[in-house]
Amino acid sequence: MAKVVRKPGTVLYPMPTVLVSCGTGERANIITLAWAGTLSSSPPVVGIGVRPSRHSHGLIKDVGEFVVNLPRADQLKWADYCGMVSGRDEDK
Repeated sequence: MAKVVRKPGTVLYPMPTVLVSCGTGERANIITLAWAGTLSSSPPVVGIGVRPSRHSHGLIKDVGEFVVNLPRADQLKWADYCGMVSGRDEDK
């Protein structure tokens, strides 16, 4: 079978683990999420799911924005760490 070449797209597949940075200044934080996905290709829209009990939820709500980061394979131990430690207790 010949190689199939497709145009670039705005898809996150398979569903990756993402690091979401949020907040500002002294209140900056990063959270590890498995609930992220493409909501629209045009315009490009990515959606995330953050429980209201999470520290980052309040930061995102207050600031109104966040950044979705896709970790490389060599960063997975840090992604795991950021998912186990709360920003309420530790500066991540």
